[in-house]
Amino acid sequence: MKMRLSIIIIISLVCIGTSCSLTAPIMKPVRGISSTSQSGLDLLVEARTIVEMVATREINQDSCDHELGNLISDYQLLSPQNLDLNEMKTNGQLILDASFEARLALHSILTILPLNCKIKIKELNQLIRLSDDYVGTHFYQDPQVNSGSIDFPNEKIPVYEPESYHPYHVGAGIDPKAKFQFQNGDIMITKGVSFVSSTISEIAHPRSLFSHIVFVHVDSTTKEVTTIESYVGKGVSIFPIEEALKNENARILVLRSKDSELASRAADYMFNKVVALKKQNKFIPYDYELDFSDNSKMSCEEVAYDSYKHESEGKIILPELMSDITMNDASFLKRIGIKKGKMMVPTDMETDSRFNIVLDWTDYRLMRESWKKDVVLGEMFRWINEHDYKIHENLTSIAAKVIWSTRNIPLVWNMMSRVSGIPKNFTKDVPSLTITTLASLKTIGGILLDELTKADIDYFTKNGKWMSSEMLRDSLERFRESDPKNLKKVFR
Repeated sequence: MKMRLSIIIIISLVCIGTSCSLTAPIMKPVRGISSTSQSGLDLLVEARTIVEMVATREINQDSCDHELGNLISDYQLLSPQNLDLNEMKTNGQLILDASFEARLALHSILTILPLNCKIKIKELNQLIRLSDDYVGTHFYQDPQVNSGSIDFPNEKIPVYEPESYHPYHVGAGIDPKAKFQFQNGDIMITKGVSFVSSTISEIAHPRSLFSHIVFVHVDSTTKEVTTIESYVGKGVSIFPIEEALKNENARILVLRSKDSELASRAADYMFNKVVALKKQNKFIPYDYELDFSDNSKMSCEEVAYDSYKHESEGKIILPELMSDITMNDASFLKRIGIKKGKMMVPTDMETDSRFNIVLDWTDYRLMRESWKKDVVLGEMFRWINEHDYKIHENLTSIAAKVIWSTRNIPLVWNMMSRVSGIPKNFTKDVPSLTITTLASLKTIGGILLDELTKADIDYFTKNGKWMSSEMLRDSLERFRESDPKNLKKVFR
């Protein structure tokens, strides 16, 4: 890696979502030197370095491949497990604010970058966010809770009631002290905390930290804010914005089209379509085959995709850059309704240069659960690819299939849904394979999650800080190598 001489840089940092302002001399890190030999403020230095490199055009269309590669290597060296606990607790907010500015800076140059560099920004964004998650969890010191213990419908509303949560970040020109105002056609990408959410965020390359797309509609007359979303077992529906904001989200990123007129037309088109169908007692089913060429069924990604495509007459196709599905196991991909090759996933919208980042919110209470479930699914996919692991049917998945077969018998289904936990109002078109796969993922994931949780808590008890993502993955690999009997029954 190219070595850089240390230089003094002075960068003014305006804290987003807070009232502070900071100007401080920072030593630029020497590339290639392990973080353990540098200052505890490495993450702060690195984030400010990114802002400087963008401002001075040091990252440009000719140099981006090399420079972004260096930055990726830097963040890989700055592994969370090497971060000093006291520095995180003391300078956590500075690091989080600087990291957001760094991601905004990187986003601002997407329009001039070639494809290979946009892919590297996706990878770099993920590394920055993982560092932010780790720092924020230790800085705020929120008790790490199980999402099942939170009554989300009765929680304070994220974004709308900011005093109940930690500071969030907003984009340029937005008042952080005022109530956030959604605009017609805004797109939210969010991260849930279920095994299904982690399946979506871990299945594609590069990995991501988002799992769902929410299309926002704002009525031009009443100003009512709603969302248009598609869910497994429900299809496409309209929800109050408050419900979407409280929907078990570990993180929320709001993106705003630079073409506000097109965005507004796209949102109105889909909103009116869903309303018209509802008046006829019809709806758009969920697309279990993820066929973007057929808009009679839609996944969450397809709602925004089809809206922009329709209103632009095919000129605007979301996103600019799709992720790759690289898994070779066709049988498993069939289980989850995905095909190998290019595919749109929620995180792809973060690096679409036709949109601006206008809000970034995180619930640090849920970081450990979100991380661990991501690791569980990520390692499962790796074992399938590298060790030829297969999902084996078990009593739970077989029972789920049998129970689901009663869905067209009203009296029986009412009882069976209560027994099984499968939502009573699930649409009848959900494939049996989807039901059994969800049951299997819950069973296998539960075994691996229990193992990770124990290891994570033990590490925290001894060291006062949580395990890094790499440490969690290593812990699961050691568990796999121990040849556990309970896992072998369902996944081997």
